Amino acid sequence: MRSFARLRYIAFIGLLFPLSVALAQTPAANPKEAGFTSEGLARIDAYFKNEVETGKIAGAILMIQRKGETAYFNSFGVRDPATKEPMTPNTIFRIYSMSKPITTVAAMMLVEEGKLQLDDPVSKYIPSFANLKVGVETKSEAGTTLEFVAAKRQITIQDLMRHTSGLTYGFFGEGMVKKTYVEAKLFDGDFDNAEFAERIAKLPLAYQPGTTWDYSHSTDILGRVVEVVSGKSLYQFEKERLLDPLGRIPSQNHNPDPAGNRDPE
Repeated sequence: MRSFARLRYIAFIGLLFPLSVALAQTPAANPKEAGFTSEGLARIDAYFKNEVETGKIAGAILMIQRKGETAYFNSFGVRDPATKEPMTPNTIFRIYSMSKPITTVAAMMLVEEGKLQLDDPVSKYIPSFANLKVGVETKSEAGTTLEFVAAKRQITIQDLMRHTSGLTYGFFGEGMVKKTYVEAKLFDGDFDNAEFAERIAKLPLAYQPGTTWDYSHSTDILGRVVEVVSGKSLYQFEKERLLDPLGRIPSQNHNPDPAGNRDPE
């Protein structure tokens, strides 16, 4: 079984890619021909060099493309302030939660194909989501207790896409429901997206579905729905149907440089 830590890079932590490959596949252009001035681009250099020198950022790589051509490309600072390893084009970046829209696009592809509907209840694909409870904090002279009430309606696919599912994260914010997420030790052990969805389904919702936006594990569950509907792993589906056809950026769901020599810190 694959480690969930690897699988969830797609839906939660992020894909990895070296910018150098994208650059190599993109024709270079004269800045003026691309509609930029050398003076204007020089101001970009000055700005980022100042950001590094003043300690606001450790380093950066910036590429500007227009009409399929690269008008500007430069590296600044270091990958790691501790080692002073310079930032270079082959640095591997995690895109973290910007992988959420990638997973949502994958789900929308299934919607376009008629295999998934936005108003479908999540329980249609993951039965354990059928009878969820909402955690409600009740205060009294004796203290605050967490009570559980039935969800007024089921979570829909649309709720997962817009983070109105009632799910939450346990690693930021306060509240007794969030505390249950921490105590559940969701990331313990070696497991897949199916098992992770089951772990989430055992926890209370922080809000009634559809009532509140809260950045959450919603996209993780959406990723599992994609797996159920497509019959493929999330990474396999996204790679075959979305990432490879784009033919631009060689994204991966695990680090090809396990020693971390190309990871920025």
